[in-house]
Amino acid sequence: MRVSSALLSALLTLSTALPPAVAAQPITSLEVGDTPKPAPDDERQADEKARSKGVYKLRVGRIKIDARWVGNVSLPLAAGDVLTPEKVSAAMNALREAITANSVQGYGLKSKGEVGILYIGVDFETNAPPANATGKRPTSDTVDVVFRPFYLHLSMVQIGDNVLPIPRSPKPTFYDNVPGPLLALKPTFGAAYDRAFGASIGAALDADLLNLRDPAHPDPTSRQNLDFQAQGSKSLEELFYRANVGLSYRIRDIGEALSEVRLRGHYTGTDEPLGTDKHTANSGFVSPGISLKLGPNTRLYLDTGYQYSSDQVNGTEIDQNTDANRQSNRLLFEAIPPLIKGFVRASVWEENSWLAGSGGAYQRLVGRLGYSREIPISQNQTIGLELIAGGGKIWGDAPSYGQFFGGNAPGQFLYDRPTGASLLAMPSGPLLRSFGEAQAGLRNNGSMSGGDAFWHVNVNLSIPIPIHGWFRPLIPNEMTDLPGADGNPLTIKQVLSNQINRSGPAMLAAALQSEHPQWTPQEAEAKARSILSEVQPAADFVINHANLYSIKPLFMFDIAGISDSKSRSSETWMAAGGGVQVTIVTASFEIGYMQTLTGPTSGNRGSVFMRLVFQNLF
Repeated sequence: MRVSSALLSALLTLSTALPPAVAAQPITSLEVGDTPKPAPDDERQADEKARSKGVYKLRVGRIKIDARWVGNVSLPLAAGDVLTPEKVSAAMNALREAITANSVQGYGLKSKGEVGILYIGVDFETNAPPANATGKRPTSDTVDVVFRPFYLHLSMVQIGDNVLPIPRSPKPTFYDNVPGPLLALKPTFGAAYDRAFGASIGAALDADLLNLRDPAHPDPTSRQNLDFQAQGSKSLEELFYRANVGLSYRIRDIGEALSEVRLRGHYTGTDEPLGTDKHTANSGFVSPGISLKLGPNTRLYLDTGYQYSSDQVNGTEIDQNTDANRQSNRLLFEAIPPLIKGFVRASVWEENSWLAGSGGAYQRLVGRLGYSREIPISQNQTIGLELIAGGGKIWGDAPSYGQFFGGNAPGQFLYDRPTGASLLAMPSGPLLRSFGEAQAGLRNNGSMSGGDAFWHVNVNLSIPIPIHGWFRPLIPNEMTDLPGADGNPLTIKQVLSNQINRSGPAMLAAALQSEHPQWTPQEAEAKARSILSEVQPAADFVINHANLYSIKPLFMFDIAGISDSKSRSSETWMAAGGGVQVTIVTASFEIGYMQTLTGPTSGNRGSVFMRLVFQNLF
């Protein structure tokens, strides 16, 4: 199927000359440090399609832009105008500039850390006008003009987002039309179910306090952010809750290797299950950190900090009330290695704690490694593989809340933000999804205790269903009117792949020059090409294999162990199960059931878990 009047995005510069009558107002391509330049083949394709449909000199009926938060976009083309090549050219030019200003030179790059590759398609739909009052139909038809821009979103900050199966949209966003509070607060919402924590709802927001007045137009020269972050979840069945509120001051783009310096302070309050007991904690935390760019698609995050915590454990035996001073350190590494073509994330947490009053002290060390890859078996059909492994050790006499318990986890190691609260906090034990949160431990005469060492391995395998209706490609595999090197028409997927070396560098270079006015156009273009060379391998996944929505069966396997050196006791569990993984535009949903195959249980051998997150709202 062909895309009618498909027009390439602003940066295609092609060599074929236009007929003089058409070239009066040519469609343009952005070039660094200069005014838009003609893109003759774009104009020729639009002209040829319009002429083949006989729509020139017709009156324009409706004008539609198929994008997100379109609102009122001003175009030099209006209903009632006579359609001409010059009108189409001017409208395309204005639309392209609006998308570029919104997505790259404005909010998209500065606040979301993303760049994009743009392709704009156009369709002409003729309509017979309705009959007048006398019953006679006017002789002249009208033409509806439909603009269909495709915008390929690529993250320069959260590199995992380029290859993970997360909610995506192929459409650009007009941030000027997004409601101010939604744009400023960047909210996300979700719901979850865990056997111990119960059904729960949660929400999070992230607002830059230095850019609240006009969030759609951040200062392009500013490298500073003061982020107010808050997130929380509340059980609907129990009294359990989690809350985290904090401020983070960041200075970005300091040098080639040092990409960010930050200072974070936050408060955390929790009331959560802990074996057969309940753990309540209130703590304040101050954490400086840096982010390093070690190479293409390779990042290193270093964080240290001090925490004061007041903890209380209420349970079947004696209650505990302690205050503690903690010094913690975290190293997180992530990369997309070209040889294995997947996302790798590894982290090490180290913590030194001193209990107030008792003089006791203990140290904890935890490491975790994760790998995710979507393995293509055909176009837009991938087998999803996720592997997570980890382990930990405690030295000293840790209170019960400092020991390791296994169970389901509230966060997602591969998907959470690298500088978010969930990944700054040390894991509480092995991931074992056939149990509720912190429900797997060492049994002793009806009570449960944690261990001072643990290990775990977890596997997720999602299988595509190659049936219409179970998935829809993010980028349609439709033909355009543009010929390739072999003379055959290019598909939209092929055009966007070509645009990595064309529209992407030019759009990003324009943004870089506004941020660094001292740079020459050549310096900005060289920097833009260097940046985009990082995401080029990941762009292949987004273009050829990512889906607008998909429904996949999910198969899961866990194996984990906990041990305690003092009591010389240990337990090992093995669990397997299945579920469903759903990803659709603005939401991700996962539900599954895990059955304990070997190892002691807590009354139930299996556990249902569910996670629903709404994001990508604009």
